[in-house]
Amino acid sequence: MSTLPKQSANSTSSKPALEELPQLRSYSLGRLLLLARRNFLARSNQLMQDNGFEVLSNSFTSLLPHIDLEGTRSSDLAMRSGLTKQAVAKAVKELEAEGMLQRQPDPADKRAFLVSLTPKGLERLREAHVVIRQIEDEYARVLGYDGRESLRAALTTLVYGESPPQHDSRPFTPKK
Repeated sequence: MSTLPKQSANSTSSKPALEELPQLRSYSLGRLLLLARRNFLARSNQLMQDNGFEVLSNSFTSLLPHIDLEGTRSSDLAMRSGLTKQAVAKAVKELEAEGMLQRQPDPADKRAFLVSLTPKGLERLREAHVVIRQIEDEYARVLGYDGRESLRAALTTLVYGESPPQHDSRPFTPKK
């Protein structure tokens, strides 16, 4: 891999030279995170098929990471997912029709609804986590165990502003 152009002390405020742009764009953190997400989703779909699971719809994958197990208001889903309230409402309606989600009145605010997973949706979530652990095992094979955990720690700090909780990160073999 080629090296990135050296950053000067005032690199955050100075414009890069035109000849530096192709390399800077290829290795910018934003682009790498976007490409990593796309790669993760493509691997997820393939592994869902390989494991004999139903491939998750785009609507489901766009909302699934943002739905709390006890339910989440659709306005919170919009904020967490970066989707408009209208897009979330449409996705929730589609996923209700598929039997993945349900809406129930929010006990804290009778005007609002909580979106929650149905038993079928919970089963898809459990299947998705089989695949997630398999992908994380692949990452450990590529990066080494310590490299994968360093990646998890760095991303957790960037996203949540805290260290990740300790958890069992041993290689995972799904039970069929």
